[in-house]
Amino acid sequence: MKLSENQTSKVLEALNKYAPLSCPICKSQNFQLNDIIFEIREFSGGNLVIGGQSSIFPAITLTCKQCGYSHFFNAVSLGLIGKETK
Repeated sequence: MKLSENQTSKVLEALNKYAPLSCPICKSQNFQLNDIIFEIREFSGGNLVIGGQSSIFPAITLTCKQCGYSHFFNAVSLGLIGKETK
């Protein structure tokens, strides 16, 4: 799911509370916000499980432009989507 301009502003506002962020690997402070909400799915032995009792972690990523390390932030905690979004 692509972030709207409003959602992108909301993420940047939330992350700026913790500024300046430093990469834990290379200590750079140069990051790029990916404007897509990703799904991190529960591992089920290599099988793709959709629906039922499976768990999905909706996340946005902030990637270090120097070394590529990615920070994952919960899209629900950031207020981008509701807890019960389908």
